[in-house]
Amino acid sequence: MANFVIKQGEAKTLTLTVTDQNGEAVDLTGATLALAVKAKKTDTEETFAKEDADFNKSQQAEGIVSVFLTATDTNQTPGSYMGELKAVWPGAEEIIEKSKDCYLTIEGAITDDE
Repeated sequence: MANFVIKQGEAKTLTLTVTDQNGEAVDLTGATLALAVKAKKTDTEETFAKEDADFNKSQQAEGIVSVFLTATDTNQTPGSYMGELKAVWPGAEEIIEKSKDCYLTIEGAITDDE
């Protein structure tokens, strides 16, 4: 996954490419997606989250999806955050679940007072 740098309070679209251990794109067709962002991976509380309906899946067969982060999502304390993208494929006999991590750095916004 990628590393993203975002300004505090900036609305931004993140484009994520999901690959397997060999670097090949994972076909996300039929998967339900969720993105959970936390200050630390071990945190129990999410800083913010995105659900399946929030994703643009027009290139899902190529393993590419995008998600829009609102200014409210990114209006967090400046610092490093961990994002986990989960993809779940419901099957007839079992549910297949995969996840990938990404990293977000939120930089402090420049205000008129500075």
